[in-house]
Amino acid sequence: MNAITYKNENHKKMFEKIIEKKNQNNYTLMSAIYLLTADLKLWNCVKKDIMKNKIHFENVQLGNTSVNGYTLFCCAKDLYCGTKHLTIADLADKTLVSQSQFELICNAMAIKRFGLEKFN
Repeated sequence: MNAITYKNENHKKMFEKIIEKKNQNNYTLMSAIYLLTADLKLWNCVKKDIMKNKIHFENVQLGNTSVNGYTLFCCAKDLYCGTKHLTIADLADKTLVSQSQFELICNAMAIKRFGLEKFN
């Protein structure tokens, strides 16, 4: 497999720092954290609701998160909780999901399926 791609260097550093203390064998958790750390405003809203190796999405208050952040949040929640906020039609709609977001989402799905070690 190819290396994981990140939104930018800050995303990479933040993700790698956060997962040092998490159960990296929990592929679902890793995929959600990967998406949540891609947007700094989103991460600042969510980080207090991640305790040990569990994300408490029900406690998250997004506040003034951007549309892009909201999309990443919904996808992270779908991957983690099995909810269905985003459909395949949503993912295919370029007006809803940008190319860069689509790439992040595809990476997150690969992390959930294969884990992080497949990318190293």
